[in-house]
Amino acid sequence: MDVKPHNTDIRRDLVSLLPRLRRFALVLAQNGAKADDLVSKVCGQALLKAPFQDTEDRLDLRLFGAICSLWRTEIRKKKASSETVVCLHSSTTTSPQLPMILSAELAAAFLLCAVEELSYREAAAVMATTEDSIAETVLAARRELAIVTESDAERRA
Repeated sequence: MDVKPHNTDIRRDLVSLLPRLRRFALVLAQNGAKADDLVSKVCGQALLKAPFQDTEDRLDLRLFGAICSLWRTEIRKKKASSETVVCLHSSTTTSPQLPMILSAELAAAFLLCAVEELSYREAAAVMATTEDSIAETVLAARRELAIVTESDAERRA
């Protein structure tokens, strides 16, 4: 394997990305401790692989993708071992006073496109799916949010 010289220290880049990575992991995991674990594992892997990575790739996209992949792997392991997957509406979420209105997949796609301002192509690469699927998922998330907003407005009126 060829080791490529790096002009920048990946640790500095990782530190600057931590809030964004944690927010994304939190959307998927719905639990602060699990989100922190995902971010920690992915950052550790990134540090180990840094000398061998292509410096042309966007680090944020690689790390978002790694978090998504690791989260899906953990979900598959839980299902395979017949463990109960934590309900998104349970009290183990980081903000129990705020009801979860979007599934993890809807929330993750919405976060990537609306908050992180990734293109559908970039979000599709992160989520390991197609651009059309991301567009449909973001649309579904917007619909769900609109319904919640509308019902909340009616309730307050």
